[in-house]
Amino acid sequence: MTRSYGVVLRIGRLGPRVLHHLLRRIPADVPVTVLRAPGHRLAPHVERCRILEGDSIDAGGLTALARDMAVPALLLCGDDGLIALPAASSSPLAGIGVVRLLPVIGPLYRIDRADRLDRPEHYFGPVLLPVAALARCVGDTPVPLDRWIGHRVVLRAVTAGLPVANLPAGGLVLPSLAQASGADQHRGRMRSRDLLAMAGDAQTEAFAILDAMSDTEDRTLTAKRAVDAALSRLTNRLAATLAPFIPPDRRARPLPPEGRLGILKLDSIGDSVLLTSFLRTLRPWFGGEIGLMASGRVRDLVTRDPRIDRTLLVPVRLPWFAPDEATAWLDATIDQAAAFLEGVGATIIPRLMPDYYLANHIAVLAGVPRRYGLTSPRMPDLTRFNAAFTAMMTDVVTIPAPCHEVEVMSTLMRAIGGGGAAPTSSEPRCDVHLDEVDRATAWTAVPLVAGRTLVALGLGASTGRRRWPVDQVVTAARTLAGRHDLMFALLGGVDVAGDAAAVAQALGSRAYDLTGRLDLRKSAAVLERASLYIGNDSGLMHMAAAVSVPVVEISCHPLTAPDNHENAPYRFGPVGVPHRIVRPAAPADPACAQGCVSRHTAHCITGVSPTDVVAAAETLLARSAPSTALVEYG
Repeated sequence: MTRSYGVVLRIGRLGPRVLHHLLRRIPADVPVTVLRAPGHRLAPHVERCRILEGDSIDAGGLTALARDMAVPALLLCGDDGLIALPAASSSPLAGIGVVRLLPVIGPLYRIDRADRLDRPEHYFGPVLLPVAALARCVGDTPVPLDRWIGHRVVLRAVTAGLPVANLPAGGLVLPSLAQASGADQHRGRMRSRDLLAMAGDAQTEAFAILDAMSDTEDRTLTAKRAVDAALSRLTNRLAATLAPFIPPDRRARPLPPEGRLGILKLDSIGDSVLLTSFLRTLRPWFGGEIGLMASGRVRDLVTRDPRIDRTLLVPVRLPWFAPDEATAWLDATIDQAAAFLEGVGATIIPRLMPDYYLANHIAVLAGVPRRYGLTSPRMPDLTRFNAAFTAMMTDVVTIPAPCHEVEVMSTLMRAIGGGGAAPTSSEPRCDVHLDEVDRATAWTAVPLVAGRTLVALGLGASTGRRRWPVDQVVTAARTLAGRHDLMFALLGGVDVAGDAAAVAQALGSRAYDLTGRLDLRKSAAVLERASLYIGNDSGLMHMAAAVSVPVVEISCHPLTAPDNHENAPYRFGPVGVPHRIVRPAAPADPACAQGCVSRHTAHCITGVSPTDVVAAAETLLARSAPSTALVEYG
């Protein structure tokens, strides 16, 4: 046998286009057998694969496959966590019985917010088994090749006394698409025993806990906690047995300031505005072509940016509520993304948060040789949830402590430029490029009235928890209108038209309801004419700061919550302008101690008082040369 291993891949969710690009990443001399779930469509070019029908296979079937593929070992992969090993991998694999590959974290990492797994970074992805070990590690019962086969097989290997070790270097992980889809958000849809079955050999202990429960107890919550505890013990037990995983050195290396560069920024409006602080320093330094792949909803902001040479805009809808939705989106997007990134020497994924947008998957499947990304040891969601995504990067920029996003962008720029690309000013800021048509539209939409000051009210936000209730908006706006000679521009999308109508009715002739009528740049032009912005943590808030308008941000993040949260103003507040941030003094309930957990409805933000918002607004309206120091009311 001349080949060192063969791949057995169970296909259930991956679409044919993703499979096609994935097979291109597996070395050409590695034989592949695809175990196809019933009804699954395959890629048009799968000549190199042996195709079998079914969801599961036993040790006898795997042994026969290994004999037909002429390999001494099999790499067993589910379609949620896949690896591509380098062709020269036979040497480090010699003599190893079972290899634990780079960590892949599955959707059970957050079964219950109060009881997270102790060490989820030690979850197991695909495993390599010598043919002689198949009977002991897999057994005669057909085993689904899903993401939990790693726990089952490695535990049995440890029990059988087989040598177990980590892959010392190389290899490429495509982590669970269920993980990327935010599957923890719909964890309650699964029955308790289905969750337990996924836990593999931990289920016996968990079933015993269930059987001892009385019928009056909350069986679902207890079942989740039972699985959580059982998996934690199992994972720690296996981790103690295995040799420590030593990842390759992925510290970011400087890029040459030429060639073709791709930026993958599929985030929302506010994140795209914050990206401009990075472009302001990247463009003067980088002399090559800069391409940007972005969400279609930010078209107005990025297509006119002179620092971007070409763009690819794709539809993005988040959050994904099921893995099938995420995989369907990736399958529909990957061909055009791969074409857009063809010939690109490096991609930059400037996102210091979990990769819900599958940007790492796109860069890997497109075959981009260098992939820059961000991580931080101070952010639990990155160290727990994003470990496998970080492993997909070739160059990792580490942010040692929580800081504002523009500081993150500055650190990223210094790493890419080798320290030679300094920020253009001592105070980083963002911008929005407007033209005379945008400004003329703003003059038409909001004609100024002599003696009146224009205040912009931002009514929307990406999630319900960030939206201050409309009755409190009305109270604050009416109070300000009664004390000052103001006029108000109401801004937001069509989704807040009802709220805008209520505010407009309360303010009468002083209000201009522009919700749903303006694109992003024309909204920014209206903001540019205002003396003050009042509103939620949203894209409009960042646009206001980018056009140099003082900001009152109404935040859902409690004053007692930590600064490393995605809602923390410390990380994502207004920058470069005078501002005040009004936050709830305390969380609405204990579950929100780290940050508001509500997604669709206002929760902690209801604790923000209209009196405090009015006080913050009056402070900024009254100051002729206010400081940009962050001041909070609570």
